[in-house]
Amino acid sequence: MNDNGMTVFPADYNSSYHLILKRGTDHFAYYYFKVDKLDQRVIFYDDVERSGISIKTQITRTFMRDLVKAIDWHPVGNSIIVEIYNVRREESKGTRLACDI
Repeated sequence: MNDNGMTVFPADYNSSYHLILKRGTDHFAYYYFKVDKLDQRVIFYDDVERSGISIKTQITRTFMRDLVKAIDWHPVGNSIIVEIYNVRREESKGTRLACDI
């Protein structure tokens, strides 16, 4: 666990990761995400029931800078696209954000 309370480790597929955020003393939130480096995009799969906290509330410039460092990525330019989908895919629409880093 890093000083910022974030742990990132690779998942089963290329450019996909698990993210664990420490919240409080004994609480952790779990997320799964993919990185599309060509399109400068990070795609989160939000599972509020499992994590207890929506990833949408975590997305800040500092959070994204820490995430980019954790996966050892050097994006071209200073802006990336963040897409958030419901993990169950009941909603076909995702949330799309532009994030300066």
